[in-house]
Amino acid sequence: MATNTFINNLAVTEEQRLIEELTIESIRMYGHDVYYIPRAAVNEDPIFGEDPTQKYEQAFSIEAYIQNVDGFEGEGDFVGRFGLEIRDSITFAIARRRFEETITTNTIPLEGDLIYFPLSQGLFEIKFVEHENPFYQLGGLYTYKMSCELFVYGNEALDTGYSDIDVVEDTI
Repeated sequence: MATNTFINNLAVTEEQRLIEELTIESIRMYGHDVYYIPRAAVNEDPIFGEDPTQKYEQAFSIEAYIQNVDGFEGEGDFVGRFGLEIRDSITFAIARRRFEETITTNTIPLEGDLIYFPLSQGLFEIKFVEHENPFYQLGGLYTYKMSCELFVYGNEALDTGYSDIDVVEDTI
């Protein structure tokens, strides 16, 4: 049986706008303020697309919802061959419209960018950005779901202007 021809959920912009507003409001109510730190390319290799000399010069405050309800995920803390390793991971959800309004450098979150989470004073690297979750509610996409892991400092330049973030470069 075909779908109802009198109801078209994909072309109802008022309902799409309502869901988007409710998503933004719920992230503001139940989320946390984080800092999105975009990566700036210094000397990008045109063949492999890698940049061994990365730098982070800006930080944008934005609200994000933490989807991990039981704490940090990942492999946790363990003693490996080279000493203690901490492999915490976290999943953030950010509203698409708020990202577009707040972040001036990127149009979407990118892998390799950083997120500073002031509550745990942790700096997390974005490993994967899921842009289709939840899957087309009323024909629209309203959030980015970002899977992040604890950032491993590797001689990158951190000059964002926020002392809590820039201290990572000085302490290691």
